[in-house]
Amino acid sequence: MPLEPRVTDRRIESIPEAHRLRTSRDHAAVKQGGRALRARHCLVVVLARPGEPSKVGFVASRRGVGGAVQRNRARRRLREIVRRHWPEMTREGLWLLFVPFRSLLAAAHTELVADVERLLRESGAWPGGARS
Repeated sequence: MPLEPRVTDRRIESIPEAHRLRTSRDHAAVKQGGRALRARHCLVVVLARPGEPSKVGFVASRRGVGGAVQRNRARRRLREIVRRHWPEMTREGLWLLFVPFRSLLAAAHTELVADVERLLRESGAWPGGARS
């Protein structure tokens, strides 16, 4: 007798693939045409893309953050905070590219959450912010 697939009530909690900045072409477009908003431990480059799904990406340079372990940790920390805010974020019209600073590695989680929330509000991607 074949096994039947399990159906669960578990919610998928990752950022959907259609909402991720994946290609170097997308990253370059955001860097070239976007505006940067700076916080204490990271910055976000925001590009308005009316009529397109909102997308988010994370980049960390060796010069800005450090070696591979530090860069991966920095991206993971930012990705997790954005992932938790994703259900309330706007689904259309913005591409966001997060860039961590070295200070992010030692920052307290609550301080980092406050930074990211402020950037999301200022970019218009999260309720209470001005739409660019």
